[in-house]
Amino acid sequence: MTDHRIPPMDRPWPSKLFVEVTTACNLRCAMCVKQSGPGIPDAYLSDETFEKLVPAFPTLETLILNGIGEPLLHPGLEHYIRTARQNVPVDAVIGFQTNGSLLTEQRACSLLSAGTDAISISVDAADPALFRSMREGGETEDVNRAAAALGRAKERTGRTGFRWGAELVLARETRAELPKVIEWVAARGGSFLIVTHILPYREEAVSSVVYDPNVDKTLAHYRKRKEEAAELGIDLSLYYTAKWRLGPVERREEIIACMERVVQEISDMGLPQHIPNLVSHDEGQYRETERLFRESSSLAQARGVDLRLPALGPRMDRRCDFIEEGSAFVSVSGTVHPCYFLWHSFTCHADGRIRPVDALSFGSVHDRPLLDIWNSPEFAAYRREIGTYPFPHCGNCSLAPCDYIERHEFEQDCLGNRLTCGSCPWSLGVLQCMR
Repeated sequence: MTDHRIPPMDRPWPSKLFVEVTTACNLRCAMCVKQSGPGIPDAYLSDETFEKLVPAFPTLETLILNGIGEPLLHPGLEHYIRTARQNVPVDAVIGFQTNGSLLTEQRACSLLSAGTDAISISVDAADPALFRSMREGGETEDVNRAAAALGRAKERTGRTGFRWGAELVLARETRAELPKVIEWVAARGGSFLIVTHILPYREEAVSSVVYDPNVDKTLAHYRKRKEEAAELGIDLSLYYTAKWRLGPVERREEIIACMERVVQEISDMGLPQHIPNLVSHDEGQYRETERLFRESSSLAQARGVDLRLPALGPRMDRRCDFIEEGSAFVSVSGTVHPCYFLWHSFTCHADGRIRPVDALSFGSVHDRPLLDIWNSPEFAAYRREIGTYPFPHCGNCSLAPCDYIERHEFEQDCLGNRLTCGSCPWSLGVLQCMR
C-alpha cells in the first residue's frame, strides 16, 4: 500500500509511468517533435521490453501508453493494456492520447474491454480547414467518428467509469477555435479538454506562439509601470528607439530614464528580465488571450467540461509535475527518462531562440530492472535536486542566448547546475499533456 505521507519523488517506485509504445505516426502534424530536424525514426515497443516493466505495475497510480507516435498503430496495444490492468492497483488509471483517425467502434470496444480508463483525442480546431492546416493528413470527420465510437463503446461494454476528452495545441491561427472545441467535446459526451501552447520546432512556427515570453511576476510589474508612464505621456515601448536614436522620439530622455528605473526595480525585486521582450510586449494579444481563457473557463464550467488551461506565460514559481508526481518515462527501446522534455533529442525555438535539447537517460530496462534504475543514486539525486528548482530562468535573461544553452553537449548552466531545466516549458506552465 502506498504511504501518501511520502512525496511521490521520494518513494521507492514511480507512481506514474509513461510508456512509449511507438514513435510511428500516420499523420504529419507540423507542431510535432517528429518534424524537428532529422526527426525521430519509427520504432515499436517490443513485448520483451514491455514485460520488463510489469514488476513496477503493482504500485502505479497512472499508466500512460503513448509518447511521440500514434499508439493505435501498435497491434499489441490491447495486450499491453490487459496485462497492465491485471497488475496495477484497482484504482489505477490506464490511458493514452490518439489522433483518432484509426479509432473505430470495434477498436474502441476492444480497448475498453481490455481495461482502458481514459482516452484523449487530439482536436486543435472544429473548423475542417483549420484542423487540416494543423494536422496534415487528418480530418474533422476522423475525430467525429472517434468520439462517436467511444460513446457507443462505453455503452456496449458497460464501462461507466471510462472518460474521454480532447487535447488542443493553442496556436495564434487557431486560438479562436477554443470555445468551439469545448462545445465539440460537450456535445459528444466528452468530459475533459487539455490545452497546451505550441512549442515551435521550426523557425516558421515561432509566429504561431500565443503565450507571452516574459515571466509572470516580471511582466506584472512592467505592465503596471508602463500604464503609469502612459498616463504621463511616456511610451516605454519606444525605449530602444530612444536609447539608440533609431528615429525621432519625443521626450527621449524621460523614456530612457523611466525604463531604466523599471529595470532597476525589477532587478531589486530579484526577478529575471529580458529587456527586449519586455519592451516588445504585445499588450493587445495578452489581453485577448486573457479574455479567451476567462470566457472559455466559464463556458467549460457551464457545459460540464473539465478544462485544463496553460499559463498565459512562463511562471516565476516553477513546478515540474513529472518530478513532483513521481513519473518515469520509458522509450520504445527501453531507456528510462525523467520527463517529457528529456525523452528525446531535438531542436526547438523556445522563446524565439534555437535551443538544442539532448535526451537524458538513467539506464535501460534491458540492463537492469526499472525499479533499480528508479532507486539508483543518480536518478534519486536528480529528482531531489530538481525539486529545489535551483536553475535560472534562461528564457528571461537579457544575456541569452548564451553558450551554456546553445551548445548540444550541455555541461552546466550559468549558476553551475548540471540540470538542463532552465528553459523547460513544462515547468514554466506553458506546456502540458495527459498525465
